[in-house]
Amino acid sequence: MPLPPMLDEEGTSVRERYAPMHRLLTQDDDLFLVGQGFPSAAKKLRREHRLCYFGYLARLTREIRAGRRLGTLAMASKNRWSFPALLEQILIAESSLLYLRWLGYRHAAGVTVAARDVKECLDFLLAGQRFRLVTT
Repeated sequence: MPLPPMLDEEGTSVRERYAPMHRLLTQDDDLFLVGQGFPSAAKKLRREHRLCYFGYLARLTREIRAGRRLGTLAMASKNRWSFPALLEQILIAESSLLYLRWLGYRHAAGVTVAARDVKECLDFLLAGQRFRLVTT
């Protein structure tokens, strides 16, 4: 079951807040600038996009981990510990975050990254009830 749109203090949903991530690793802008005769500007823009991507990823990582800590506290307060469920949440979230980092490193190495890969990973990560993010 997908998450209902969660709004932060600015009125934007979690999905909207992280939506730019999938576009930051595409080559569209780079190719356009190179085609216009500005290869150094394309290289600089590529680097800036990658830095923004990793900034989004750092914030997403903090939110995922904070949400997991809150979920763990809630589990403890109700005296309903489920180690397998907690382990499953950790493995799924951390492997998804690792994959998003891997896509960023591929971009840094000059390997083409499909925007669809980032979008699908984010959709998977934000799809379940177990990954409700806290807004910071």
